[in-house]
Amino acid sequence: MFTFLNPLIKIDFSLSRMIQNFQNIFNALTFIDLVLLATFAVLLLSRLLYLFLFTGRVLFRKKVDSGNAKAKPLSLIVTVRNEEENLKNNLPKILSLEDIDFEIVAVDDYSQDNSYLILGLLKERYNRLKISVLNQETRYSMKLAQNIALKAAANDWVLSFPVTISEVSNTWLSIFSKCINDNKTVVVAYSNIEQSKGFFNRLYRIENYLQYQKSIGYIFNSIPFVYSEDNVAFQKKKYFEMGGFAQKITEQYVNLELIINAFIRKSSTTILLEKESIVRRSVSVKREDYIDLLKKCVRIENHLSFFKRVVLAFDELTKLLFIPVAIVAIVSHLVFWPIFVGLLGFQFISYLFIIKITQNRLNERKIFISCLLYDLIMPYLKLFYKWHFNRQSKKRDGRAKYKIIG
Repeated sequence: MFTFLNPLIKIDFSLSRMIQNFQNIFNALTFIDLVLLATFAVLLLSRLLYLFLFTGRVLFRKKVDSGNAKAKPLSLIVTVRNEEENLKNNLPKILSLEDIDFEIVAVDDYSQDNSYLILGLLKERYNRLKISVLNQETRYSMKLAQNIALKAAANDWVLSFPVTISEVSNTWLSIFSKCINDNKTVVVAYSNIEQSKGFFNRLYRIENYLQYQKSIGYIFNSIPFVYSEDNVAFQKKKYFEMGGFAQKITEQYVNLELIINAFIRKSSTTILLEKESIVRRSVSVKREDYIDLLKKCVRIENHLSFFKRVVLAFDELTKLLFIPVAIVAIVSHLVFWPIFVGLLGFQFISYLFIIKITQNRLNERKIFISCLLYDLIMPYLKLFYKWHFNRQSKKRDGRAKYKIIG
């Protein structure tokens, strides 16, 4: 009569036996074992919080609804040095856009080729193009050229873009112009380089993508900053209110990012995730270009506020410790492997899902798997590189001060 209950009784006994075994194992744990498992639990919780509250926030971000918002004029600023071919190939496509009122302010940074001549020829065809020039070589010419461009800009909002830009949507500027209003100071959109052959092209694209993903995650959590000035629009008056580059004129590797990060706030920042707002650059990336991108990241983070640096440091520390602690915890407590596999599997699959959806939204292709491997390995290499770069920078700054005093 009760034979059908036998399997259930066996299962119940098996579960009871398993629970009893785990209880016995927990009772046998030493203080060091408990510390190790507690450390793993804290690191796992920290990484999950960062994953869902920072990286994953993009999943809940809808497209910006500009509706029937009135398009406002924009001033696009660009600095060029020996960019004859890019000016011929890329600038006419932007100058030919007709959906909004805009101007382009181009500053020739002491070019030794025919860049200035090409700009002059383009100006004859397009009235919206303004030209300025730096007539001599200067150490910080990029910042000086940008300062000239900002002073010459006629509109209240400016958008910085590189002359190497080769891929833009016909509605690119329209999307920006309909998002700007008196309540906003910054509009951030995605930019990267075009896919091409080469190991460093892939590394550069991955690093640039991860920097953008990290940046918008922090913006969503009221810890705003940007890693790139490209495809970022901002109120021109904010630049002058901050005193321009001022004491930051000697800072290498970074330019307008320093100024934008000084006044950017979450409440007054719009993030564009539409594919139509994306721009891509056609450049040949070498090892030096990739290294410069890493240097730029380090310098930008060094110039952030103390609170932002602390949050970033905690993020990096938990990421660095998580994998080694997880390995030690699993190896030393194999009996808990089902629990470890379940927790780590949940964390890993969630990250896969978030990365895939984000890359689809940004139309970023063919870096999915390599992006995951890169994000797993590079934090350890970056730790050494950041230490080395900061050490070299302090030595260089020290020599520079010694020369000035001497």
